[in-house]
Amino acid sequence: MSESALDALLGAPDVVAVLGRDIAVRLIDISKSGCMIHSETRLAEGTTGTLRLTYGGADYIDDVRIVRCQASNGGDGWYRLGAQFLWTSNPSERSLRRVIAGVQSGALHSVSFETNRQN
Repeated sequence: MSESALDALLGAPDVVAVLGRDIAVRLIDISKSGCMIHSETRLAEGTTGTLRLTYGGADYIDDVRIVRCQASNGGDGWYRLGAQFLWTSNPSERSLRRVIAGVQSGALHSVSFETNRQN
């Protein structure tokens, strides 16, 4: 891309950038409307992202919004995060909302949260 084309692109009034990062979290509780997760990373209320967990050998994903962030009691450096499921699309076969009844924290292999920041 030429320098002038790049300048034109970056100077456009509708440029949107999305930054993301993966954060390891621990699933504590889950319901039809959201879940409680623990993280060593503090996330601001209103942060949106994708929550992904592995259960029964399959990955399940849903978009969520952080609605609460509290430092855990005991000063261990963990944060309790309340995450609300977002209805950005109809739940697919791999939606967390579809596996709620069968999820048991002992059967989870990994859980992660990827933030989506729009600037």
